[in-house]
Formats: sequence, C-alpha cells, structure tokens
Amino acid sequence: MAIQKKRKVLRTPFVVTVAAAASFAGAVALPGCDPTVQDGSCPVERPEEGSSCDADDVSCSYLDDCDNPIDYTCVDGAWQMGPEMSCNPPPPPECPEAFPETGSACWQIGASCAYGNPPDCPEPTIVTCGEDGTWSVTVAVSCNPPPPACPEATPEDGAPCAGGIGTCGYTMPTGCGPMPIDAECVLEGDAWRWQVHEIFCNPPPPEQCLTAATGEECAGLGPTCQWLVPGCADGDGAPALPAVGCFPSLPCETDDACPAGTLCQEVVVNPCGSASGDGATCAACGLYKNVCVPPSAATAAGK
Repeated sequence: MAIQKKRKVLRTPFVVTVAAAASFAGAVALPGCDPTVQDGSCPVERPEEGSSCDADDVSCSYLDDCDNPIDYTCVDGAWQMGPEMSCNPPPPPECPEAFPETGSACWQIGASCAYGNPPDCPEPTIVTCGEDGTWSVTVAVSCNPPPPACPEATPEDGAPCAGGIGTCGYTMPTGCGPMPIDAECVLEGDAWRWQVHEIFCNPPPPEQCLTAATGEECAGLGPTCQWLVPGCADGDGAPALPAVGCFPSLPCETDDACPAGTLCQEVVVNPCGSASGDGATCAACGLYKNVCVPPSAATAAGK
C-alpha cells in the first residue's frame, strides 16, 4: 500500500508528476495539483471564492487577469480570496503646484516633491510625504540673497533699474522745504525702469505768487500768496508799495527769506485793498509790512 505524504504548500501554481520505480509493485501516481485532488495541494487553476477545500490554513498564490498577485486561503473548508489589486490604478496625483505647508495632508507615503530653483539658488527644497500622511521638509535649502540696494542719490525717472529692488525713499527740496518722495522700480514692457513720484508743494511755493496778474489769480494760489495795494505813506517813514500786485504772504526779515530774484522791503500797504485789486480804500490807508518785492520795485521804494 502506497503511503501519501502531505507536501508543503508552494506559492505558485505548479504540476508535478512522479513516476514510481518499475520495481515498486502496485505503484501509483502521487497526487499533484490537479483541481480534483483535495489533499492540501494548490489547485492548478485559480479556485472560485467560496468553493470547497479540505486543508485549512493552506494558502496558494496565483495571478489575476491583470497579472497582479492574489492569494487564496482554505478556511473552514472554503477558499477565501485575499485583497485584489485594481487592474487600472489611477496615476498618483502630481506634486502640489504651491509649496505645501508642513503638516498638511499628502497623497502617497514616500512621495517627494522639489520646489524652488531660481538661477541664484540652483538647489531645490524637497518635501516628502511621511508615514503619518503629512508633508515635511526633508532637504532644506537656505538661499536668500539680499535684495538689490537702493541708489544713494534719487534716480532719474525712466532710468534702468534692477528688477526686484522695489521702492526706495528719498528727500526732494521744494518751495515748501524738504519733502519725501519715492522711486519705484517697475517692469515696463521687457525692461525694469524707475518711476519717480515727485511731490509738489501744496500750497505752491512763494515765487509763484509773483506770476499772478489779478487778484482772482492770486486768491486761487491759496494762503501762500496775498494781493497788496499801495498805502498812503508820509515822506519820513517807509515808502508805499510801488505797485499793486500778488506777493508772498509770510513777512520777510532779510533778503534770504525771499524767493530768488526778490528783495525784502518794508513798505506801506493799504489794509483795505480788495482781493480783486480794484484799489478800494477804507478808513485806514496805511499799514507797515515787510514784503518780498522785485529789485526794481525795491529800488523805486528807496532801498
């Protein structure tokens, strides 16, 4: 009588035929992987899930229709199929377009993404999807070159500039004193150029008062300017203002306090002179006032 031994389960389908020696009387074929054999061997063909089997805890491996490995285990007399892989797994998502925040959720454990590769900093920073399913920085690159420095002097409007320099602050002398201005480096077409934002004095500088020909124009320049009418002066004191006109409002002490081209002169003005310049008078006709007048007027006034 031939004694059958229970063979160790193999992980891949196979067929074995063993021929007994001719001298062995009554020889029979040892059981192989024929699907009809139920002695603990793996069937040649992949069994149907739930079909009967005899040897519990026997496991067999096969390839599914997509050539993915799949296991079958005999449990309580029935084949149970292990986890099955999809035939068409979708491609993993691409790396996030923006640098992911550390600790934010990621899509595949072990995936790595590289970020940042400017000309001045060739090495990228690498983030990796960790086992906890979140992004973390695994290769940190420090590459923070200082931005281009602002020019010491105020640049000319429209002059070339270095991209990325941003806005620079300067001080510009005006008729109202030193005023802050800014110069911004902006991209115009395919070139970076300065845009200088000048600040104009408001109210206007005092020298503009001398350009007003009428009282209305003088009043339109604001409190910086005043319309003056000659007053009644006697022969012993200061002379009368030589002519009606528009003058700086602030009284002067010296010529240095006057706009270029004018001189400081004490004159007598009519305190009742109308802003319209019509020469109207009132009860008072004379008021001493230090006024910045043109040199010709100062000479006529006896300076």
